[in-house]
Amino acid sequence: MPDEMNRRVFLGHAASLAAGGTLLGGLEALGQTSRPASQPALEWRNRQPTMTYAKLGRTNFMVSRCVFGAAGLYGGGKGDLRLLETAIERGVNYIDTARGYGQSESALAGILKKYREKVWIVSKATDMGYPRNVLKRDEDARAAKLYTDQIEESLKQLGVDTIDCYMVQGVEHDWIVTMDSLYEAFTRARKAGKVRYFGLATHTNVQDVCELAARTGRYDVVQLAVNPTSLEELAPTVKAMRAAGIGVISMKTGGPIGRNPKVYDGHYDPALLGGKLSPFQRAFAYMLTRGHIDAFNSHMPTRQILEENLAVPTLKLAKADLDRIEEQVLAATRDSCRHCGDCDRACPNGLRPSVLLRCYSYEHHYREPEMARAHYAMLGRDPAASCAGCGRCRSACRASIDLPAVIESLRGRMA
Repeated sequence: MPDEMNRRVFLGHAASLAAGGTLLGGLEALGQTSRPASQPALEWRNRQPTMTYAKLGRTNFMVSRCVFGAAGLYGGGKGDLRLLETAIERGVNYIDTARGYGQSESALAGILKKYREKVWIVSKATDMGYPRNVLKRDEDARAAKLYTDQIEESLKQLGVDTIDCYMVQGVEHDWIVTMDSLYEAFTRARKAGKVRYFGLATHTNVQDVCELAARTGRYDVVQLAVNPTSLEELAPTVKAMRAAGIGVISMKTGGPIGRNPKVYDGHYDPALLGGKLSPFQRAFAYMLTRGHIDAFNSHMPTRQILEENLAVPTLKLAKADLDRIEEQVLAATRDSCRHCGDCDRACPNGLRPSVLLRCYSYEHHYREPEMARAHYAMLGRDPAASCAGCGRCRSACRASIDLPAVIESLRGRMA
Protein backbone atom coordinates (compact mmCIF):
# COMPACT_ATOMS: atom_id res chain seq x y z
CA MET A 1 0.00 0.00 0.00
CA PRO A 2 1.50 3.40 -0.97
CA ASP A 3 2.81 5.56 1.82
CA GLU A 4 0.61 8.38 0.51
CA MET A 5 -2.55 6.61 1.67
CA ASN A 6 -4.32 8.55 4.44
CA ARG A 7 -1.62 11.17 4.24
CA ARG A 8 -2.34 14.63 5.58
CA VAL A 9 0.17 17.13 4.35
CA PHE A 10 1.03 20.07 6.53
CA LEU A 11 2.94 22.92 4.84
CA GLY A 12 4.67 25.44 7.00
CA HIS A 13 6.73 25.55 10.11
CA ALA A 14 6.22 24.61 13.73
CA ALA A 15 4.90 27.21 16.10
CA SER A 16 7.37 29.50 17.79
CA LEU A 17 8.69 28.35 21.13
CA ALA A 18 7.19 29.94 24.18
CA ALA A 19 9.17 32.91 25.40
CA GLY A 20 11.42 32.18 28.35
CA GLY A 21 11.12 28.40 28.12
CA THR A 22 11.20 25.33 25.92
CA LEU A 23 7.99 23.83 24.56
CA LEU A 24 8.44 20.09 24.20
CA GLY A 25 7.89 19.10 20.60
CA GLY A 26 9.38 22.22 18.99
CA LEU A 27 11.87 22.16 16.14
CA GLU A 28 14.66 21.06 18.47
CA ALA A 29 12.55 18.10 19.56
CA LEU A 30 11.81 17.27 15.92
CA GLY A 31 15.53 17.04 15.27
CA GLN A 32 15.35 19.43 12.32
CA THR A 33 15.42 23.11 11.49
CA SER A 34 13.71 22.88 8.12
CA ARG A 35 12.43 20.29 5.67
CA PRO A 36 14.76 19.69 2.70
CA ALA A 37 13.10 20.07 -0.69
CA SER A 38 13.88 16.44 -1.53
CA GLN A 39 12.25 15.09 1.61
CA PRO A 40 8.71 13.68 1.20
CA ALA A 41 5.92 15.67 2.75
CA LEU A 42 5.27 14.99 6.40
CA GLU A 43 2.32 12.80 7.27
CA TRP A 44 0.00 14.27 9.85
CA ARG A 45 -2.90 12.57 11.58
CA ASN A 46 -5.08 14.03 14.30
CA ARG A 47 -3.06 17.19 14.81
CA GLN A 48 -4.37 18.95 17.90
CA PRO A 49 -3.13 22.05 19.77
CA THR A 50 -3.20 20.04 23.01
CA MET A 51 -0.34 17.78 21.84
CA THR A 52 3.13 18.17 20.36
CA TYR A 53 4.61 15.98 17.64
CA ALA A 54 7.92 14.69 16.32
CA LYS A 55 8.98 13.18 12.99
CA LEU A 56 9.21 9.43 13.43
CA GLY A 57 12.46 8.75 11.61
CA ARG A 58 12.31 8.02 7.90
CA THR A 59 8.60 7.16 8.11
CA ASN A 60 7.99 10.94 8.08
CA PHE A 61 4.95 10.33 10.25
CA MET A 62 4.40 13.13 12.77
CA VAL A 63 3.91 11.11 15.92
CA SER A 64 2.32 12.42 19.09
CA ARG A 65 5.08 12.53 21.69
CA CYS A 66 2.85 10.55 24.03
CA VAL A 67 1.99 7.01 22.86
CA PHE A 68 -1.04 5.17 24.19
CA GLY A 69 0.14 1.75 25.33
CA ALA A 70 -2.86 -0.54 24.87
CA ALA A 71 -1.42 -3.61 26.60
CA GLY A 72 -3.87 -3.08 29.45
CA LEU A 73 -6.96 -3.36 27.25
CA TYR A 74 -7.28 -7.08 27.87
CA GLY A 75 -11.04 -7.18 28.13
CA GLY A 76 -11.89 -4.04 26.21
CA GLY A 77 -13.77 -2.58 29.16
CA LYS A 78 -15.75 0.60 28.51
CA GLY A 79 -13.73 2.57 31.02
CA ASP A 80 -10.43 1.76 29.33
CA LEU A 81 -11.78 2.53 25.88
CA ARG A 82 -13.15 5.87 27.03
CA LEU A 83 -9.65 6.74 28.21
CA LEU A 84 -8.28 5.91 24.77
CA GLU A 85 -10.95 8.03 23.11
CA THR A 86 -10.03 10.91 25.38
CA ALA A 87 -6.38 10.50 24.44
CA ILE A 88 -7.25 10.61 20.74
CA GLU A 89 -9.43 13.66 21.22
CA ARG A 90 -6.46 15.37 22.88
CA GLY A 91 -4.14 14.63 19.95
CA VAL A 92 -2.62 11.20 20.62
CA ASN A 93 -2.21 9.49 17.25
CA TYR A 94 -0.04 6.42 18.02
CA ILE A 95 -1.53 3.28 19.58
CA ASP A 96 0.75 0.42 20.60
CA THR A 97 -0.49 -3.16 20.93
CA ALA A 98 0.72 -6.72 20.26
CA ARG A 99 -0.38 -10.31 19.69
CA GLY A 100 0.93 -11.07 23.16
CA TYR A 101 -1.33 -8.55 24.90
CA GLY A 102 -4.29 -10.82 25.47
CA GLN A 103 -7.46 -9.35 23.95
CA SER A 104 -5.90 -5.93 23.34
CA GLU A 105 -6.14 -6.09 19.55
CA SER A 106 -9.78 -7.13 19.47
CA ALA A 107 -10.60 -4.52 22.12
CA LEU A 108 -9.22 -1.86 19.77
CA ALA A 109 -11.32 -2.88 16.77
CA GLY A 110 -14.25 -0.62 17.60
CA ILE A 111 -12.00 2.35 18.29
CA LEU A 112 -10.16 1.86 15.00
CA LYS A 113 -13.42 1.62 13.08
CA LYS A 114 -14.27 5.08 14.38
CA TYR A 115 -10.83 6.72 14.41
CA ARG A 116 -8.70 4.83 11.85
CA GLU A 117 -7.89 7.95 9.84
CA LYS A 118 -6.61 9.68 12.98
CA VAL A 119 -4.23 7.11 14.40
CA TRP A 120 -1.03 5.24 13.63
CA ILE A 121 -1.48 1.64 14.73
CA VAL A 122 1.47 -0.54 15.75
CA SER A 123 1.27 -4.21 16.66
CA LYS A 124 3.86 -6.92 17.23
CA ALA A 125 4.50 -10.58 16.55
CA THR A 126 5.38 -12.63 19.62
CA ASP A 127 7.33 -15.85 20.28
CA MET A 128 10.37 -14.76 18.28
CA GLY A 129 11.25 -12.86 21.41
CA TYR A 130 9.12 -11.97 24.43
CA PRO A 131 7.38 -13.69 26.14
CA ARG A 132 8.94 -16.97 25.02
CA ASN A 133 11.33 -17.40 22.14
CA VAL A 134 10.27 -20.65 20.49
CA LEU A 135 12.79 -20.22 17.69
CA LYS A 136 16.26 -21.63 17.41
CA ARG A 137 19.06 -20.19 15.37
CA ASP A 138 18.72 -20.88 11.63
CA GLU A 139 15.00 -21.68 11.83
CA ASP A 140 14.38 -19.15 9.11
CA ALA A 141 11.31 -20.71 7.56
CA ARG A 142 9.65 -21.05 10.96
CA ALA A 143 10.37 -17.39 11.77
CA ALA A 144 8.85 -16.21 8.50
CA LYS A 145 5.72 -18.29 9.09
CA LEU A 146 5.34 -17.01 12.66
CA TYR A 147 5.60 -13.41 11.50
CA THR A 148 3.31 -13.86 8.49
CA ASP A 149 0.64 -15.81 10.36
CA GLN A 150 0.55 -13.27 13.16
CA ILE A 151 0.15 -10.39 10.73
CA GLU A 152 -2.96 -12.10 9.37
CA GLU A 153 -4.35 -12.63 12.85
CA SER A 154 -3.59 -9.06 13.88
CA LEU A 155 -5.35 -7.67 10.82
CA LYS A 156 -8.36 -9.81 11.65
CA GLN A 157 -8.49 -8.88 15.33
CA LEU A 158 -7.90 -5.17 14.73
CA GLY A 159 -10.43 -5.07 11.89
CA VAL A 160 -8.12 -3.11 9.58
CA ASP A 161 -6.70 -3.61 6.09
CA THR A 162 -3.26 -2.24 6.88
CA ILE A 163 -1.11 -2.01 10.02
CA ASP A 164 1.17 1.01 9.98
CA CYS A 165 4.09 -0.73 11.65
CA TYR A 166 4.43 -4.40 12.53
CA MET A 167 7.21 -5.22 14.96
CA VAL A 168 8.92 -8.26 16.36
CA GLN A 169 8.31 -8.16 20.11
CA GLY A 170 10.93 -8.57 22.81
CA VAL A 171 13.97 -9.13 20.59
CA GLU A 172 17.13 -9.96 22.53
CA HIS A 173 19.25 -12.10 20.16
CA ASP A 174 21.43 -10.77 17.35
CA TRP A 175 20.43 -13.57 15.00
CA ILE A 176 16.77 -12.51 15.26
CA VAL A 177 17.72 -8.93 14.36
CA THR A 178 19.57 -10.03 11.21
CA MET A 179 17.33 -12.91 10.09
CA ASP A 180 16.83 -12.50 6.35
CA SER A 181 13.67 -14.58 6.16
CA LEU A 182 11.98 -12.38 8.74
CA TYR A 183 12.68 -9.23 6.76
CA GLU A 184 11.61 -10.97 3.55
CA ALA A 185 8.31 -11.91 5.22
CA PHE A 186 7.78 -8.26 6.09
CA THR A 187 8.63 -7.21 2.53
CA ARG A 188 6.04 -9.59 1.11
CA ALA A 189 3.41 -8.29 3.53
CA ARG A 190 4.28 -4.71 2.63
CA LYS A 191 3.94 -5.41 -1.10
CA ALA A 192 0.55 -6.94 -0.38
CA GLY A 193 -0.51 -3.73 1.37
CA LYS A 194 -0.86 -5.38 4.78
CA VAL A 195 1.86 -3.45 6.59
CA ARG A 196 3.79 -0.27 5.92
CA TYR A 197 6.84 -0.30 8.17
CA PHE A 198 9.10 -2.77 9.97
CA GLY A 199 10.17 -2.52 13.58
CA LEU A 200 11.23 -4.27 16.74
CA ALA A 201 10.74 -3.86 20.47
CA THR A 202 13.47 -4.84 22.92
CA HIS A 203 13.51 -5.22 26.70
CA THR A 204 16.73 -7.18 27.22
CA ASN A 205 20.24 -6.87 25.77
CA VAL A 206 18.95 -3.54 24.56
CA GLN A 207 22.23 -1.90 23.60
CA ASP A 208 23.45 -4.70 21.35
CA VAL A 209 20.05 -5.21 19.73
CA CYS A 210 19.59 -1.52 18.95
CA GLU A 211 23.10 -1.00 17.63
CA LEU A 212 22.71 -3.97 15.32
CA ALA A 213 19.27 -2.81 14.19
CA ALA A 214 20.81 0.52 13.18
CA ARG A 215 23.54 -1.21 11.19
CA THR A 216 21.14 -3.45 9.24
CA GLY A 217 19.29 -0.53 7.65
CA ARG A 218 16.10 -2.59 7.78
CA TYR A 219 14.20 -1.18 10.73
CA ASP A 220 11.96 1.87 10.53
CA VAL A 221 10.90 2.06 14.18
CA VAL A 222 12.47 0.69 17.37
CA GLN A 223 10.82 0.68 20.78
CA LEU A 224 13.34 0.18 23.54
CA ALA A 225 13.24 -0.22 27.29
CA VAL A 226 15.16 2.75 28.65
CA ASN A 227 15.09 4.93 31.74
CA PRO A 228 17.03 8.08 32.60
CA THR A 229 19.83 6.09 34.24
CA SER A 230 20.27 3.53 31.46
CA LEU A 231 20.10 6.38 28.96
CA GLU A 232 23.60 7.37 30.08
CA GLU A 233 24.86 4.11 28.58
CA LEU A 234 22.43 4.06 25.65
CA ALA A 235 22.85 7.65 24.43
CA PRO A 236 25.36 6.73 21.67
CA THR A 237 23.09 3.87 20.62
CA VAL A 238 20.07 6.16 20.36
CA LYS A 239 22.18 8.58 18.32
CA ALA A 240 23.18 5.75 15.96
CA MET A 241 19.55 4.74 15.46
CA ARG A 242 18.50 8.28 14.70
CA ALA A 243 21.37 8.65 12.23
CA ALA A 244 20.12 5.48 10.52
CA GLY A 245 16.66 7.03 10.11
CA ILE A 246 14.99 4.91 12.77
CA GLY A 247 12.08 6.34 14.74
CA VAL A 248 12.78 5.88 18.46
CA ILE A 249 10.07 5.17 21.05
CA SER A 250 10.88 4.69 24.72
CA MET A 251 9.13 2.33 27.14
CA LYS A 252 9.67 1.14 30.73
CA THR A 253 10.87 4.64 31.55
CA GLY A 254 9.61 4.75 35.14
CA GLY A 255 11.76 4.73 38.20
CA PRO A 256 13.12 2.36 40.82
CA ILE A 257 11.46 -0.92 41.70
CA GLY A 258 14.42 -2.69 43.25
CA ARG A 259 15.04 -1.18 46.66
CA ASN A 260 11.81 0.76 47.10
CA PRO A 261 8.90 -0.64 45.05
CA LYS A 262 6.47 1.90 46.54
CA VAL A 263 8.59 4.94 45.78
CA TYR A 264 5.86 6.52 43.64
CA ASP A 265 2.91 5.84 45.92
CA GLY A 266 1.13 9.05 46.83
CA HIS A 267 3.13 11.24 44.46
CA TYR A 268 0.47 11.88 41.84
CA ASP A 269 -0.70 15.44 41.87
CA PRO A 270 -4.02 16.22 40.16
CA ALA A 271 -3.04 19.87 39.92
CA LEU A 272 -0.57 19.00 37.13
CA LEU A 273 0.52 22.31 35.62
CA GLY A 274 1.62 24.70 38.29
CA GLY A 275 1.81 21.87 40.80
CA LYS A 276 4.43 19.35 41.74
CA LEU A 277 5.42 17.07 38.89
CA SER A 278 5.08 13.39 39.64
CA PRO A 279 8.19 11.20 39.32
CA PHE A 280 6.72 9.72 36.15
CA GLN A 281 6.22 13.17 34.63
CA ARG A 282 9.77 14.14 35.46
CA ALA A 283 11.13 10.97 33.88
CA PHE A 284 9.06 11.38 30.72
CA ALA A 285 9.92 15.08 30.41
CA TYR A 286 13.60 14.25 30.78
CA MET A 287 13.42 11.62 28.04
CA LEU A 288 11.63 13.97 25.64
CA THR A 289 13.98 16.89 26.17
CA ARG A 290 17.36 15.25 26.65
CA GLY A 291 16.88 11.64 25.59
CA HIS A 292 16.60 12.34 21.84
CA ILE A 293 13.59 10.05 21.54
CA ASP A 294 10.56 10.76 19.41
CA ALA A 295 7.90 9.73 21.93
CA PHE A 296 7.34 7.81 25.15
CA ASN A 297 5.02 4.81 25.40
CA SER A 298 3.04 4.40 28.59
CA HIS A 299 0.07 2.48 29.91
CA MET A 300 -2.78 4.75 30.96
CA PRO A 301 -5.16 2.64 33.05
CA THR A 302 -6.73 5.54 34.98
CA ARG A 303 -7.91 9.05 34.17
CA GLN A 304 -5.37 10.48 36.58
CA ILE A 305 -2.42 8.77 34.89
CA LEU A 306 -3.83 9.71 31.47
CA GLU A 307 -4.01 13.38 32.42
CA GLU A 308 -0.49 13.33 33.81
CA ASN A 309 0.91 11.74 30.66
CA LEU A 310 -0.96 14.04 28.29
CA ALA A 311 0.36 17.08 30.13
CA VAL A 312 4.03 16.18 29.68
CA PRO A 313 4.61 16.95 25.97
CA THR A 314 3.35 20.52 26.32
CA LEU A 315 5.13 21.41 29.55
CA LYS A 316 6.93 24.73 29.26
CA LEU A 317 10.28 24.24 30.92
CA ALA A 318 13.22 26.62 31.16
CA LYS A 319 16.78 25.29 31.19
CA ALA A 320 16.91 25.63 34.97
CA ASP A 321 13.77 23.47 35.21
CA LEU A 322 15.33 20.84 32.98
CA ASP A 323 18.56 20.86 34.97
CA ARG A 324 16.60 20.34 38.18
CA ILE A 325 14.51 17.57 36.59
CA GLU A 326 17.65 15.84 35.36
CA GLU A 327 19.12 15.85 38.85
CA GLN A 328 15.90 14.51 40.35
CA VAL A 329 15.27 11.72 37.86
CA LEU A 330 18.84 10.49 37.85
CA ALA A 331 18.70 10.22 41.62
CA ALA A 332 15.29 8.53 41.53
CA THR A 333 16.18 5.95 38.88
CA ARG A 334 19.64 5.00 40.12
CA ASP A 335 18.38 1.58 41.19
CA SER A 336 16.33 0.90 38.06
CA CYS A 337 16.79 -2.06 35.73
CA ARG A 338 19.32 -1.35 32.95
CA HIS A 339 17.73 -3.94 30.61
CA CYS A 340 21.14 -5.45 29.93
CA GLY A 341 20.23 -9.12 30.44
CA ASP A 342 23.22 -9.85 32.69
CA CYS A 343 20.94 -11.41 35.31
CA ASP A 344 19.47 -13.85 32.77
CA ARG A 345 22.92 -14.94 31.66
CA ALA A 346 24.02 -15.44 35.27
CA CYS A 347 21.22 -17.81 36.32
CA PRO A 348 22.46 -21.44 36.55
CA ASN A 349 18.90 -22.77 36.20
CA GLY A 350 18.04 -20.93 33.00
CA LEU A 351 15.56 -18.67 34.80
CA ARG A 352 14.94 -15.20 33.35
CA PRO A 353 15.01 -12.78 36.28
CA SER A 354 14.62 -9.83 33.91
CA VAL A 355 11.21 -11.08 32.76
CA LEU A 356 10.07 -11.82 36.30
CA LEU A 357 11.18 -8.34 37.28
CA ARG A 358 8.92 -7.04 34.54
CA CYS A 359 5.94 -8.87 36.07
CA TYR A 360 6.86 -7.43 39.45
CA SER A 361 7.04 -3.99 37.86
CA TYR A 362 3.56 -4.26 36.36
CA GLU A 363 2.13 -5.04 39.78
CA HIS A 364 4.06 -2.61 41.97
CA HIS A 365 5.31 0.08 39.62
CA TYR A 366 2.48 0.44 37.13
CA ARG A 367 -0.12 -0.72 39.64
CA GLU A 368 -1.66 -3.16 37.14
CA PRO A 369 -1.89 -6.54 38.91
CA GLU A 370 -4.05 -8.09 36.19
CA MET A 371 -1.39 -7.35 33.58
CA ALA A 372 1.29 -8.72 35.90
CA ARG A 373 -0.58 -12.02 36.22
CA ALA A 374 -1.27 -12.22 32.50
CA HIS A 375 2.38 -11.78 31.62
CA TYR A 376 3.43 -14.22 34.34
CA ALA A 377 1.06 -16.82 32.90
CA MET A 378 2.71 -16.48 29.48
CA LEU A 379 5.97 -17.74 30.94
CA GLY A 380 4.63 -21.17 31.88
CA ARG A 381 3.77 -22.86 35.14
CA ASP A 382 5.05 -20.80 38.09
CA PRO A 383 8.51 -20.03 36.64
CA ALA A 384 9.64 -18.42 39.91
CA ALA A 385 9.50 -21.84 41.55
CA SER A 386 12.76 -22.87 39.87
CA CYS A 387 14.74 -20.11 41.60
CA ALA A 388 17.33 -21.61 43.97
CA GLY A 389 18.01 -18.29 45.71
CA CYS A 390 21.73 -18.49 44.92
CA GLY A 391 21.98 -14.73 44.40
CA ARG A 392 24.02 -14.85 41.20
CA CYS A 393 21.48 -12.64 39.44
CA ARG A 394 21.79 -10.06 42.20
CA SER A 395 25.59 -10.13 41.92
CA ALA A 396 25.38 -9.66 38.17
CA CYS A 397 22.84 -6.82 38.33
CA ARG A 398 24.38 -3.48 37.38
CA ALA A 399 21.72 -1.70 39.45
CA SER A 400 22.15 -3.97 42.51
CA ILE A 401 18.47 -4.88 42.51
CA ASP A 402 17.59 -7.59 45.01
CA LEU A 403 16.30 -9.95 42.34
CA PRO A 404 15.99 -13.04 44.59
CA ALA A 405 13.61 -11.06 46.79
CA VAL A 406 11.63 -9.93 43.74
CA ILE A 407 11.36 -13.51 42.48
CA GLU A 408 10.41 -14.85 45.90
CA SER A 409 7.58 -12.32 46.10
CA LEU A 410 6.11 -13.82 42.90
CA ARG A 411 6.56 -17.49 43.78
CA GLY A 412 3.25 -19.32 44.09
CA ARG A 413 1.25 -16.11 44.38
CA MET A 414 1.16 -15.36 40.64
CA ALA A 415 0.69 -18.94 39.47
